[in-house]
Amino acid sequence: MARRRGRSDSGQGGLDSLLDTMTNVVGVLIVVLIVTQVKVSSAARRIRADLPEVTVEMEEELRKKDVQVRARLEELKEPQAVTPEELKKARLELQNIMVQRAKVNVAEKELFRLEVDLETARKEVAELQLQMVAEGGELAQIRSKLKESEKQLTSQKPKMVRLPNPRVPEDGSKEVRMIVRGGKLLYFDRAGILERLSAKVAPRKDLKSSNPKMKNRYDREKIRKFLDSLKESDPDFRFEFNFHPNGTIILYCYPRDGRGDAVEDLENPDARGRRVMAQAFGDRNYLRYFVTKDSFEHYVAMRRLAEKIQIPVGWIFVEDTARQTMNLAERKIVAEPDPDWKPPEPKLGPRPPAPPPKKKPTVDILD
Repeated sequence: MARRRGRSDSGQGGLDSLLDTMTNVVGVLIVVLIVTQVKVSSAARRIRADLPEVTVEMEEELRKKDVQVRARLEELKEPQAVTPEELKKARLELQNIMVQRAKVNVAEKELFRLEVDLETARKEVAELQLQMVAEGGELAQIRSKLKESEKQLTSQKPKMVRLPNPRVPEDGSKEVRMIVRGGKLLYFDRAGILERLSAKVAPRKDLKSSNPKMKNRYDREKIRKFLDSLKESDPDFRFEFNFHPNGTIILYCYPRDGRGDAVEDLENPDARGRRVMAQAFGDRNYLRYFVTKDSFEHYVAMRRLAEKIQIPVGWIFVEDTARQTMNLAERKIVAEPDPDWKPPEPKLGPRPPAPPPKKKPTVDILD
């Protein structure tokens, strides 16, 4: 059976270990202390050896300087007395210095502003230089085009232009209306259009008004529907009908695009425009051209052809649609008035005497 260790043996071993540890630490500290003292002694000897040798004269000089410094400190502690004149003079000098400083600040601000303006002006000058270069290129192009145009003009033959001779048509002469639009010459047969519409409306007794007081007029709604069906009935013009509240029917005629004779077509004697010109010459009538702004050159060529036939000619500019207006009342086509329409009330009192007829002013139709 194994022998068990007593408690006394265990406690003795723990104290030995602690004693060894303490002995070792203290020994190390003692060694470190000895080494430190040795190094300090060596450093002190080295510092003393490096110090300069101080003589009696040097020590006396240092003492004098110390006395002077202490005296200066005492003077600074107690400043000398200042007279009022010196104080006033110092204040004036201070004010002058402040005024000068303010002027300097203003001058500095103005200088800064001028520097900013100068920089802006430099940028504007640079932009203007670039613009001048660009405009110089454009100017060179314009000059080149002008030279080309000048060459073309010098190579072209001069055109003979006839000055207009405004005058009125002969007595009994009637207007033959021609529309020059889209480079085409279109005859506006005003009487023929009215006759064709009248021939379609007159036989329709069912369109007449049922009101005995309106037996010579047409039912407003019936005639409106019937006329709407005739809007596309003409090959050369498109129709629109406008009903006035009093029953009057206004007809608007719009030329169709592409209809009519071109300048080269008029060289053919069988062309419609050429035949209309010949008929006007035989009836001693005159031509009235309604010209849109896109067809002036075509009108000039067509006019020359009419002048060759010796037909009097006049012309005016019109809007692009070249719309022509007529009143169907010329063919007794009148609708019932609107139910809300009331005729204007007659003026009360005696009628004023009729003014004498004015002389009709001369209208220069031909040129």
